[in-house]
Amino acid sequence: MSEQQDHPRRLRRHGAARAGSARVVPAVLPQIVLEAVSADTLIATVNGDKITAAPIARAEVPKTVTELVARLGTPTRVEVRELDGTVHADILTPPPPAADDPATGESDTTRRSLPALAEFTADGYVPGEDVAIAMIVRHTSADHTGRARALLDRAELPDRPGELILLGRISETLSIHRTD
Repeated sequence: MSEQQDHPRRLRRHGAARAGSARVVPAVLPQIVLEAVSADTLIATVNGDKITAAPIARAEVPKTVTELVARLGTPTRVEVRELDGTVHADILTPPPPAADDPATGESDTTRRSLPALAEFTADGYVPGEDVAIAMIVRHTSADHTGRARALLDRAELPDRPGELILLGRISETLSIHRTD
């Protein structure tokens, strides 16, 4: 986990809009994909990472997408992949940043919490194997060299210091990391 690795990403996200200028669109847009698993439920991913373990109800899609685009803070490609194979795509822009609240002196930046990522990596896994992340919040896959990478929003980590485990489902390779 490195603050330097996360820093450029934050600069791009915060630098997406400048006062008095047109919105700057990044060269590669973040992508939200909603894939239908039944007529009433969809699996949602942001840049390939599931946002919830369980599917979301179709009625929750507008609220979920609106919140995600606002949190990303930049124009975002949104795709809905239906059961019949049709794909609906659009590029959505977040709402303009709210002005500072004169009553509280609070800025939009302090009101809206952007994800702060924590990265945990380990070697020794079978290339492509599923690697469990325990406190199991999701799974990842080992790359072609056998290295696994877990990228988590710090909001998913416990409030107190603890440990996170990467466990290879095939190799049984175990790696333990401190979360403080």
